[in-house]
Amino acid sequence: MAKLVWRVKLVAELQAGVTTEVEVGRLERDEQASVADLGLRLAEAKQITAALQAEMVPRQVTVVGERHRLCATCGCVLASKGYYPATFRSLFGDLPVRVRRLLACPCCQGPGEAKSFAVLDLEAATVAPELAYVTARYAALAPFGQVAALLSELLPISGAQNAGTVRNRTLRVGEAVVQRHVTETAQQTAAKPTEPVVVGLDGGYIRSRHRQEERHFEVVAGKVIDARGTQSRFAFARNSPTIASDAFKQALAAAGVQADTSATVLCDGDAGLWRLQREALPGTTVVLDWWHAAVRFEHALQAARGLGAGPADTSLADEAVRDLERAKWRLWHGRWPGCRRKLAALCRWTEHRHRRDVAGIGRLQQRASELLGYLERNGDALVHYAARRRREPISTAFVESAVNEIVAKRMNKKLSVPPAFSSNRAFENSSVWRGGSFLSRALWGAARR
Repeated sequence: MAKLVWRVKLVAELQAGVTTEVEVGRLERDEQASVADLGLRLAEAKQITAALQAEMVPRQVTVVGERHRLCATCGCVLASKGYYPATFRSLFGDLPVRVRRLLACPCCQGPGEAKSFAVLDLEAATVAPELAYVTARYAALAPFGQVAALLSELLPISGAQNAGTVRNRTLRVGEAVVQRHVTETAQQTAAKPTEPVVVGLDGGYIRSRHRQEERHFEVVAGKVIDARGTQSRFAFARNSPTIASDAFKQALAAAGVQADTSATVLCDGDAGLWRLQREALPGTTVVLDWWHAAVRFEHALQAARGLGAGPADTSLADEAVRDLERAKWRLWHGRWPGCRRKLAALCRWTEHRHRRDVAGIGRLQQRASELLGYLERNGDALVHYAARRRREPISTAFVESAVNEIVAKRMNKKLSVPPAFSSNRAFENSSVWRGGSFLSRALWGAARR
């Protein structure tokens, strides 16, 4: 049967008017082709691109070496000091190359300077920028092993089949991105806002399923919203109080927020986050996130509705639910002392000896005590939520997007939990710290140090 043949040739013009031709691929098909035989196959595409790369890179390295033979100052021919071998890693294969070294010209050589130089600096960075970008881009959205398998399946890559290789490259990219951001922030002189701002703080705890403490760390994320609605996001790993405080102050300075700026800070009641607020913004208005308080009220209400199993205990459940709803109403309307009296009375009510044998009374007592303690610890941050809701935020919901993007972008769907819950639970799957973004990679690397 006759064959259809295509020859793929590379025509190079490295000098004006002089061309060379190299065959890099040969494709054959039967005349009676099926759908599977139409066009290029994946293996053929990988083979052709790898062959093109193998022809182009060594030629380019050679030409670059020849172009540097002349001194840029005096025009003298520089003496060669030989070659050093290197491996150039790209999207289309790993290629061994020989990079020329040249002796520096005496007219340009000062005291203490190197006497020789390489025409290409492949000793420090042998990975092509495109390969680093593609690897980090997809490793920010999927586990390292899956990214390695995907890239190896689609591209003629020989060095990305290992999940450790993908992880190391992604960490280097993330650290470079964060370091550049820190440098630019330090050089900026942000204008001080003349109007009040709102600062929201939240966090997510990242833990590996393997018992390795160096992989456990906490990420603090936040947003700053000014009077015009402009948002500034930030995140950092909370390794120690000193490092976290410095990172928080630096993030606020990048958004133009100083220690004396009129600001409102919303938080979920975490003591560490309040400590950051007191150190960076001591004179601000603090507000406890209403959503977290409402969730704790709902837990107590569920325990109250489940009291007892007989008709006689129905009245007890109704009484407990009524007291909790009244306490919640008082808190919503800024009447914290009345709310505290109601919750304290409910705790004493559960301890009465005639109710100790009621089914579910212990759970209600625990929930009510936890709720009362939570509100007492954050008593200074309780406000008139009903009045404040009309003009200013009372919840850290606007921060959840930053937490989900940095910490739980992929794990929300995998764990099938609402986004509001995902940022506050300790994930047990090691793929959590694999997901996220460039920033989360760099935070993981910083946390290890």
